[in-house]
Amino acid sequence: MKENEEQEFEKLRKKVETMSPYGRVEPKPRKWMSASEMGKLLGLKKTDRYWLIHKNYFRTENVMGMLRVDIASFEKWYANQVKYRKVTGEEPGLELKERSLSPGDIADLLGVTTDTAYSIIRQNKLETVIVDYWKRVPKEVFWDWYHSQSRYRTKEDRERDAAVEAETLTMPEMAGLLGVTRQEIYNILRNEKYMHYFESVIIADRKRIYRKGFEEFLAGQDQYQLKASAETTQVMIAKPEEENDNAVALDSMYEKKTISEKKYLTREEAAELAGVSRGMVSKWYREGEFPVNIIGNGIRIPLREFEQWLAKRKETVAADGNN
Repeated sequence: MKENEEQEFEKLRKKVETMSPYGRVEPKPRKWMSASEMGKLLGLKKTDRYWLIHKNYFRTENVMGMLRVDIASFEKWYANQVKYRKVTGEEPGLELKERSLSPGDIADLLGVTTDTAYSIIRQNKLETVIVDYWKRVPKEVFWDWYHSQSRYRTKEDRERDAAVEAETLTMPEMAGLLGVTRQEIYNILRNEKYMHYFESVIIADRKRIYRKGFEEFLAGQDQYQLKASAETTQVMIAKPEEENDNAVALDSMYEKKTISEKKYLTREEAAELAGVSRGMVSKWYREGEFPVNIIGNGIRIPLREFEQWLAKRKETVAADGNN
């Protein structure tokens, strides 16, 4: 009965608004709407709409004995929540999304799973706010953390990093090219005789050396030389004004070897080794289970670290199965 009265009241109000001794006039912008209109706008039944009103999220008032919802305060509330959605399709939470990020937003930004995003928030003790029972991170808090680390990268930064990675080498790659241990590479980088050759950059928490400096190092001394291999694909490294006789692959260290002979694996090879799908390997590395090198649009997985992680995982699964 009350709902019928509201409908009659709305019809009368609209009629009065358009009446004028001088003819029809345009109605003024509305300040109020009925509880029934608000409920229909959000697709709520009568009980749910009055429950929402009693939460005092927006201003209400009795106008001529009828409960009315202040439209301006309703729209302000709608722009700062994500639980309710208008049947018109208008996106909720626009103001909320301008100033904060959900774990899902963070996952999309960093190209990781939502579980990893929650781990980032928890492990780095990022400040959060609770909206509709869900955690959100203020944008300034997220970006302050993001710029303080280099492990996780946005899509834009990964694309930028790919160009830098194409011009650089990791310590294991340098060790493989020279046929020495990784410790020997660190000794070379610290040696006052050679350190001026090397300019470094940190990408995804890993130090990388520019190829140009590595080439100048090769040309400027005779103690260390490239380790030629018949199994590598040849990519020439030219010394100034002459061709290097020790032409080897800097870009392709992954071809024509069995898995056990390689230092790095593709996702397909890692999947074969683990006996799982390629998608599962992708899921593991996105969750940060083991380190990877991102090269262009592809990745390379260090064999030793992957085997160590795989062995620990098998031990954990076996232990869980025995319990």
